[in-house]
Amino acid sequence: MRLLTVRTSIHFRLTAWNAGVLACLLTVFAVAGWFTLARVVRERTTSAVRESARAVAAAVMAERRAVAARGEVETERGATEAAVLRELRIGDLEIFITDESAQLMAVRQPRQDAEAEARDRNVVVVPDAVRDLMDQVQRERQRGVHADSAVVVRDVLLRNEPARVAVLRIAPAPTDPADEPAMVVTAVHGTAEDIQLLRQVRTTLLFAIPFALLVSVAAGWLLARRSLAPLEAINTRTASITAADLSARLPVVNPYDELGRLAQIINGLLARVDQAFTAQRQFVADASHELRTPLAIIRGEAEVTLRRETRTPAEYRESMDVIRAESIRLSRIVDDLFLLARVDAGAADVVREPVSIEELVQDAVRSMRTLAETSGVELMLTLAPITPRWVLGDATLLRRLLVNLLDNALRHAPSGSTVSIRCIGDRETIRIRIADAGRGVPAELRTRMFERFVHGHAEGTGLGLAIAQAVAQAHGGQVTLLDATPGATFEVMLPCHSSPGDAIA
Repeated sequence: MRLLTVRTSIHFRLTAWNAGVLACLLTVFAVAGWFTLARVVRERTTSAVRESARAVAAAVMAERRAVAARGEVETERGATEAAVLRELRIGDLEIFITDESAQLMAVRQPRQDAEAEARDRNVVVVPDAVRDLMDQVQRERQRGVHADSAVVVRDVLLRNEPARVAVLRIAPAPTDPADEPAMVVTAVHGTAEDIQLLRQVRTTLLFAIPFALLVSVAAGWLLARRSLAPLEAINTRTASITAADLSARLPVVNPYDELGRLAQIINGLLARVDQAFTAQRQFVADASHELRTPLAIIRGEAEVTLRRETRTPAEYRESMDVIRAESIRLSRIVDDLFLLARVDAGAADVVREPVSIEELVQDAVRSMRTLAETSGVELMLTLAPITPRWVLGDATLLRRLLVNLLDNALRHAPSGSTVSIRCIGDRETIRIRIADAGRGVPAELRTRMFERFVHGHAEGTGLGLAIAQAVAQAHGGQVTLLDATPGATFEVMLPCHSSPGDAIA
């Protein structure tokens, strides 16, 4: 079954499931319908013979009461018996009204003049099968199986054809003479037509179900093909998309159905992948550009130094100082790129442990005091009472975030100014604001300032703010630029942690 599921198409499986479900439903419906029809036909025939027997018996009893009321029992008896002891045909029904004692004495195989003799004796000639049933019912009554007023319905073979027979015995009334005979009313209804009807219905169902299945399979196949046509277009278009050109998008036929939503989701994924590839290509190009400059300087200094046959120690020292400075710059770029790669690898690589905000900020400020004094800038730290005072994260990365923002502020702050650091917070977030009194961020750089290798007024690698933003996002936070005049104010927002607790992996 698994191989069948794997190797067959959705088109085939949809058609097969549709045909299988329809086949089960049609089979259940046909079987239930046929049995219901058979039950209804049988009950109709049974009701017809039973009610007919009762109606005829009621007529015979009414006639007897009328004769008794006129006081003509003895004189009219022969005429009455001649009138009621007869065979009737009403539609599909055949009714026999017989004298019980006379009928039981009838010969089972009458002679050729049996009918005439029976008329002379006022006896109706009853078919053998019906007479046998009447005898059986009388024996059952004698054993107490049936009451005298009960109508007994049985199936018999009459003239080699199936029939349903109802037998009802009319006992003499208490006011009748002692020699008044019991009457037997027998209603016979042939069931050959009913059986033929059921056979025709069964034959029709046997031919109709396969035909309906065939039509359903064809319609299901066409419907599935039409419904899955957008999916086939998606497959074809997706197969043609390569990393060389991620600008292509999938066709969306109906944006409100499942396939349309799938195409929209894939288009969104392609857009994000395209954006990631574009950012990666831009990052590689920018990194190559940034790395190329110090490498070119180092190579040029070395070639110039080696090209001259004689150089003074001071010239050698000057060349080595240039190579050393560019090597430091190159190492810093490589370290920054490595840190970005680590952060970009995902939040799973970030250590999760409680970090004290007060200690973190104080340590970052303490590390930058020397650089601030060299630049003639004062660092002013304000720690407002905050609760809670903890965040979950990597202390090293968070310290690098604050150091980068402080370094950026010191680069842009004029000598003699102040860079303020202020911590505020509530139960959910902690905000650290770092403000300087520099020239601010140009309008054209505000939307790109957190991109990699984007430089402002000061010298640098252009990775400081990008690293700060990446670290904040890896910890579920954000770095934003607040409007400030003069200078610029950066705000770091980080989610709080209620207590030190244990380290969380």
